[in-house]
Amino acid sequence: MVHQKTNRPLVLVALILSMFMAAIEGTIVATAMPNIVADLGGFSLYSWVFSSFLLMQAVTTMIYGKLADLFGRKPVFIIGVIIFLFGSVLCGLATTMITLIIFRLIQGVGAGAIHPIVTTIVGDMYTMEERAKVQGYLASVWGISSVVGPPLLGGIIVQFIDWKWIFWMNIPIGIAGLIGVIVFFHEEVLKEKKSIDYFGSSLFFVAISALIIVFVQAGTNWAWLSIETISLLLIFIIGIGTFFMAGK
Repeated sequence: MVHQKTNRPLVLVALILSMFMAAIEGTIVATAMPNIVADLGGFSLYSWVFSSFLLMQAVTTMIYGKLADLFGRKPVFIIGVIIFLFGSVLCGLATTMITLIIFRLIQGVGAGAIHPIVTTIVGDMYTMEERAKVQGYLASVWGISSVVGPPLLGGIIVQFIDWKWIFWMNIPIGIAGLIGVIVFFHEEVLKEKKSIDYFGSSLFFVAISALIIVFVQAGTNWAWLSIETISLLLIFIIGIGTFFMAGK
């Protein structure tokens, strides 16, 4: 429940900044990849720089949603942004393609909290009549980030600064978003029994991970009918089927 002391306009600005930071990071890296490969090598792992980030973002979204219901939106959002910024710092310090992929995984863990919690906070702060307009603001962030990110901002950073700042530029944006939420967003967390479905979360993680690995590897490093591809598809089908059956 949102407290009356919450400054809605300033919180909304902080949320938009945070969402922009996470949204642009999914695409702007593409502009820097030729420079990254030139510095770090590992061209064969090229696609995993994107996939590792999206994988962890996808599989942690559901977990963060549950945590936000149990412990409140504010602490989960803060933890997510801090993890994202920590991963961003590490990405800029990567010395090999393997370490960059690992750091992108960390970044993705943080990004998984940002979009669902931002949407939830907006739903808590605004009435049903107000939400359509505010959700329009949030939706426009994705369009703006795709236009401003790779062709413009990414090109300027790579051309005139250094590819590391593709990741480090998140730091001031993330800090501004954190300060806005910490200072101006106030909520009252209802006391309830705290329980997390670890089994279901693990099933979802394994199933989605298997599917994404298939999308990355099949057709390039593996044949579509190879034993590796078929095995992972079976893991996905069994895992996601068990997940939905366990949730009933």
